[in-house]
Amino acid sequence: MNVKTVKYRSLKACTLVAAGLVMLSSYTVNPQKGSVFHEIRPLQTDSVSLDDLSGYFRFPNRVAYIRFFDQDGQFIAQQAWDGRTYPLQRTGSLTFQSRDEAYQVAFIGGTDGKIDKAKILNRVMLEKVFFNPTQYVSLTADQLTPLLGRYRLQTDNNMEINVTRQGNKLAVEQLWDNKTIVFEAFSPTDFLNEELSFPLTFILANGTVKELICFESDRWERIDHE
Repeated sequence: MNVKTVKYRSLKACTLVAAGLVMLSSYTVNPQKGSVFHEIRPLQTDSVSLDDLSGYFRFPNRVAYIRFFDQDGQFIAQQAWDGRTYPLQRTGSLTFQSRDEAYQVAFIGGTDGKIDKAKILNRVMLEKVFFNPTQYVSLTADQLTPLLGRYRLQTDNNMEINVTRQGNKLAVEQLWDNKTIVFEAFSPTDFLNEELSFPLTFILANGTVKELICFESDRWERIDHE
């Protein structure tokens, strides 16, 4: 598939990221009683492989991402929006602490035993994704067609949108004001309008699209297939 690099440059994107990460600069780096930080603990012998912990993890705002990866034996956290890196020290089988700032990271496994979440600073839960949020991909008509149709906001029956295709992109028409917003794809189910920092994620059940999520928690139920 063809790919295109994402440019994190819109003002709204920066605002969303800042809101989600302002805590990274607001805590002391010195562990104290009652602090969110803890002393580094000895490395456990049953440590999980770094490969199992690596990948992109998404913030609750569904716009910002952190990448965790192994670089020559050094585990690193990298902010996807500006490339800043944080070398991590292991404090347990699934826990780490940034070397210089003492930021806490704890990886969490799902019911299948695979890592699917990471908690930072003991409070912000990140969700693992299986696509690269720094590069758009070009989807085929066959990949986009199952997503098309009409959706209704679950909390307001008067709010509906119509999802159509524009070339290899998705177009969402807001039926209350006829405004159309175009989205590019990260994966067959994840999209973004970069200018508006507007994310879309389609949710499948038994291989069929049932709803989509906009921003952090706006859920739209599918009511008609195009």
